Amino acid sequence: MSKKLLAVDMDGTLFNDDKTISKENLEAITKLLDAGHAFAFNTGRPNHALKEILSVYDEFKRDDVYILGHQGVIGTKMLGDDTLFGDCMNNDDAREIISEVLKCGFTCVTFDASHIYTFNDNWFIESYKKLSGEQLKYLSSVDELKDKNITKLIAIDYDHPEALQAFKDEHEAVYGDRAESFFSHYAFLEYIKKGTGKGDGVVKLANLLDIPVEDVITVGDERNDISMVEVAGVGVAMANGREELKAVADYVTENDNNHAGIAEVINKFILNQ
Repeated sequence: MSKKLLAVDMDGTLFNDDKTISKENLEAITKLLDAGHAFAFNTGRPNHALKEILSVYDEFKRDDVYILGHQGVIGTKMLGDDTLFGDCMNNDDAREIISEVLKCGFTCVTFDASHIYTFNDNWFIESYKKLSGEQLKYLSSVDELKDKNITKLIAIDYDHPEALQAFKDEHEAVYGDRAESFFSHYAFLEYIKKGTGKGDGVVKLANLLDIPVEDVITVGDERNDISMVEVAGVGVAMANGREELKAVADYVTENDNNHAGIAEVINKFILNQ
């Protein structure tokens, strides 16, 4: 059997709703790795933050486990801190978009490889911190981001997500040639460098591992997973996934994220082939 790469999203995919990983999923991933295949977390979370979250799982402390963080923008190994690849936004472009997001009244969170920044102190931020489990650094001016290597930014509005869609649509002509925009959550509108994202990240990792794209399996649940589901040899949407993702997937799981959907994928497309 040829070596395969399985790349999975975290929230709503590998994670149960309580942000844990089921015994069934862990056992299936262990069997996958024991059989000589590769495994990657393809996530919007920062690499360092996800590594800390996963530190309680010994199953991932081995070779051939990778993190594609910041929406697939930065690739690292689980073991070690070397960066395999990384793409940042043009700093001027990022600060321009952030300024417009704030001007339009949205809450904003932005990232570099090591930190998460915000300009807001409200219940949206408190909700984001609870959802993500991440610490944020508060800034008073967008100018404080000058010369930082910004990987992505998020505009947040839990109360009026339709306003985020309107912002995305109205600014596509302005930013569309410089940045990719998509929703990773109903209230999170994200921007990353044009031409990057989860699909680009998984292709770069597959190339580094000398694994053909047709031997790549990807699994997700949200709209930001569309690019990696479209690019893979087998692109999978979770049963609990967005309809937009299911529409482009090769397969939709029978089981959702709370019932070992990842184990289902591993058994169906890798171990039992």
